[in-house]
Amino acid sequence: MRIGHVIRAERVRQEMKQVVLAKGICTPSYLSKIERNLIDPSEEVVELLMDRLGMDPGKFTQPAQDKTEQEFLKMLKDSYRNVITKRDKDYTRQQLDMLLQENPIFEDQSIYYTYLLIVLHFRLRLEEDFLLINKELIALEEQVNNFNRYQQFLFLLCKGLTYYSNRNIKKAVEVFDTIVDMLDKIDLENWELADIYYVLGVGYTANNQLVLSSEYIAKALAFYRESLSMKRLMDCYILIGIINKQSKKYQEAIDAYLKAQRICDDFNLDGDKGIIYHNIGSLHSSMGNSWEAIDYYTKSISDKYESKSGQLITIFCMVSEYSKLEEIQKLNKWCDIGIKLYHQLNDENLESYYHQLLFFQSLHSKEGLSDEVAKNTINYFKSIQDYRQTYKYCIALAQWYYSKRKYKLSSIYFSESIRYSYINNNINRWEDI
Repeated sequence: MRIGHVIRAERVRQEMKQVVLAKGICTPSYLSKIERNLIDPSEEVVELLMDRLGMDPGKFTQPAQDKTEQEFLKMLKDSYRNVITKRDKDYTRQQLDMLLQENPIFEDQSIYYTYLLIVLHFRLRLEEDFLLINKELIALEEQVNNFNRYQQFLFLLCKGLTYYSNRNIKKAVEVFDTIVDMLDKIDLENWELADIYYVLGVGYTANNQLVLSSEYIAKALAFYRESLSMKRLMDCYILIGIINKQSKKYQEAIDAYLKAQRICDDFNLDGDKGIIYHNIGSLHSSMGNSWEAIDYYTKSISDKYESKSGQLITIFCMVSEYSKLEEIQKLNKWCDIGIKLYHQLNDENLESYYHQLLFFQSLHSKEGLSDEVAKNTINYFKSIQDYRQTYKYCIALAQWYYSKRKYKLSSIYFSESIRYSYINNNINRWEDI
């Protein structure tokens, strides 16, 4: 059984050079032939290579005996469909654990790539261990030329979701645009099309492409309504509310959120109420109703299912409202709670909220805004290419300098804010505004 592709994928994931893996076992050129499945190595060589990689040779050196190729592929597809349609983290964890126990080795090595891509997608849905996810994505990118068209689609979907999770919205949307271009060239089932339409809706909303977002979310909504997928239908109404809020159609936004809330009540989806409360709070914030926003954010934190990361986002939004109201004592209280929660979660994808909470706390402290904290916040958002937030915090720092009569520094950061506003809005010259 040729399993060179398995060895190569794991070596790349571990960022190990061929010469390091081969040392004392075989020559690097021989290892290269093994990885390309050009030769059948001895069992001893395979076991030594796998042992060095920390892999279990027993799992991979024998072909799967309990399932045929078609049975294994059907099991993969059924698991994938159920995870996508149910949108339940406990179920996704169960399915991921089940897949990790499977033996994916068949004569058709392409099955292994499908297996790896679905495992990666499940990890992304669980929003866990992004260091591992990034490593697996890099390893899979090395194999892209060996993928069939459907596997290329799965890879791009995982890549776009990874960028989105890392808050690199521009890059995520670039990948989503590529997916749109290939949709009519691959044969997807309706449930899978509905899910990708929803993903596109989320991505384009985050990039403020609201017309495109509305188009795709309407397609997803039609499928979920017809198939009575109530949890996913609720997701669509929440996103429609967000789109209408960004379009300043506030009554349409509240109508959408209320529809989502009715689904929660009618179908006992209480674990999702926190998300709805958060978005109603955000709507009141946009309307200038800070106290109403805080009331809903408080409800959201109380009801927000198992998502501690979701709680941190809501805490940050609450801090923003207290900043507007100049309620410094309450602002500091929630900044402390949020910073403590961030350290407990130890999730690098939440780092943006950590920097912003530090910024707000420093801005309203007795000592005043720290140059170090402000510049760290701005540089962080530059590093992840989130130019909207870069623009926002450049303005805040410029205003702070101006209030302290540091006019030269103020003018520098006002100029910086304009520059990043242009970048964020894809404007090259002032005449284009």
